[in-house]
Amino acid sequence: MNRIRAALLVLAVTLTFPVESFAQSNKNNRRAVPPTRKGAASELPTIRKVGGDSVTIGRKTYKVTSFTRILVNGKRGTLGQLKPGMQVSVTGGVLRYGKGEADTVYKASRITAKVDNKLEEKRREFNKKQAERARELNRRNNRNRR
Repeated sequence: MNRIRAALLVLAVTLTFPVESFAQSNKNNRRAVPPTRKGAASELPTIRKVGGDSVTIGRKTYKVTSFTRILVNGKRGTLGQLKPGMQVSVTGGVLRYGKGEADTVYKASRITAKVDNKLEEKRREFNKKQAERARELNRRNNRNRR
């Protein structure tokens, strides 16, 4: 009960006396920050290794069984169609726990792979263009200040 009262007291004090925000202290030094694109598809992990009955994605090794559903570009696929470097999303669970993440073996129930890895390249190009636009805007703002 005392902990709850203490937590409520701390909350009330912080709401009563707010700390000066970053935006107020940084008003004079406004800089354009480029918006970056972080899409879920561009952040998908990639296949590192394909074995006889397992697939290593990132640091995790997934065991593929006869019940694992594999989709390659939206169509039903096989383990042989999975290649290192493909972007994938995996659904599954732990098959056997190990001492660490590298020792733990996971069971894949569904693997969805994409052959087209150009999403990452497109994201990088977009971010480069946005960064260049922001630099140009900052140059213009600096010229106007002088």
